[in-house]
Amino acid sequence: MASAGAYGHASRSLQLLLEAYAAARLPDWQAFARTLKMVRLAPGEVLFRAGEPHPYLYLVHTGLTRAQATTPSGHTSTIFFSEEGDLLASMTSLAPRAAKRLYERGLHPRLDDLAPAVESRSLHTVSAVEPSVLIRGDYQMIDQLAQRHHAWSALAAAVSIVYAMTQQADAIVARETPEERYRSMLVDRSDLLARLTQRDLAAFLNVTETTMSRIAKRVRDEEAR
Repeated sequence: MASAGAYGHASRSLQLLLEAYAAARLPDWQAFARTLKMVRLAPGEVLFRAGEPHPYLYLVHTGLTRAQATTPSGHTSTIFFSEEGDLLASMTSLAPRAAKRLYERGLHPRLDDLAPAVESRSLHTVSAVEPSVLIRGDYQMIDQLAQRHHAWSALAAAVSIVYAMTQQADAIVARETPEERYRSMLVDRSDLLARLTQRDLAAFLNVTETTMSRIAKRVRDEEAR
């Protein structure tokens, strides 16, 4: 069980981070704080699975998690990692009312893409890469507080906007070849690379472990010249 000191530090860190997202103090914080729970994961342990409803918001206090998705043909790849200080949630499980209204009224050209959100189903399976400690809050309480306080409403909007921004940035990077992405990570994310196994890295770059080994060797050989 986490010590009271560790829990207090993690919950305070979450409060400061959420208030930064809201750009304001969050009134009735204790109502949300009562939903908080510290979660410990061993390497490989699953936090939540694709297809399940999971309306919670997490702060990764320590450790590293991976989010994976499986295509209809059965191919599994890693979509993103969440590190210390990251907010983590199944965005489609947060029951966005706007998505439901668009879906019900047929007002979006890609209605099938909205279906998971309408059904509050997670798109990803999230598991731990290394021993991890997260603090979990109930997003339904955030939704309730957002009906009463502008700051909580601003927080909910900011979480969605930042998530969309990061997804767009990742989509741009994904257009590069696996080798180009690996070379970029060596420069920009060497700290993350040091924490990943070759299997994790191959799943993230969407290549086989054999191909990943060849890419890494080619880059090492170039650097050794």
